[in-house]
Amino acid sequence: MKKLLKGRMFYGWFVLIGCVLLSFGISGGQHTFGVFLKPMTEEFEWSRATLSLAFGITYMISGLLRPVSGYLADRYSPKAAALSGVVVMGAMLLLIPFIQNVVQLYVLFAIMSVGLTLGSGPILTKIVSAWFQSKRGLTLSVVSAAGSLGAVILVPATSLFLVLSDWKQAYWFLAILLLVLILPITMVLIRNRPEDVGSKAFGENGDGPQGQLRSTQKFGVLLGRDATFLEALRTSLFAKLTFGYFV
Repeated sequence: MKKLLKGRMFYGWFVLIGCVLLSFGISGGQHTFGVFLKPMTEEFEWSRATLSLAFGITYMISGLLRPVSGYLADRYSPKAAALSGVVVMGAMLLLIPFIQNVVQLYVLFAIMSVGLTLGSGPILTKIVSAWFQSKRGLTLSVVSAAGSLGAVILVPATSLFLVLSDWKQAYWFLAILLLVLILPITMVLIRNRPEDVGSKAFGENGDGPQGQLRSTQKFGVLLGRDATFLEALRTSLFAKLTFGYFV
């Protein structure tokens, strides 16, 4: 496939498609959790607060693990990390219908938070940024928007499964989407860096707007090259963007 596509068009667009699919399935899938509140609380006779706590644990742990995922993306293969996230989240979605008590529920959702973290955020940013020097903002926005699109599509689709069948079938639908459809496609499409297919980043050969390249060079270590997570934290741009948000 690499040889076939290499001479026809920039391979980074296929990498972008893979990242879009990951964002669609992982980020979009997590927005479906709310539709399971009513059927699960009725079946297990739990309070809404009990089940909501499981969702809250997932988001909390996922947020705490973001720096760790950034470190893993720098040190190891971002593709392997992202695909591991799909496998972990898909496996947990398969197992949730078999739970018998609230402890099992909390454990599975806690483990699933690892999948959510690895399959989104810094990992996908690392992959896309390696392929696009110019149009980087646009491509990252497309990946982010795919997560919102996933929510728009997957929430009603999951709700339909709840109406036609039950909440267990709905969880299995999400699991199959990740493991049977998204995982194989992204495994084929995504590459860590342009060098893996004998190419260069978009814009590196002058195929992107020169103004964007100059802007990229202006920001130095963060945007001018493939900076590591720790290097990004030490830049003045990071401080300006972070603290400027609150001003």
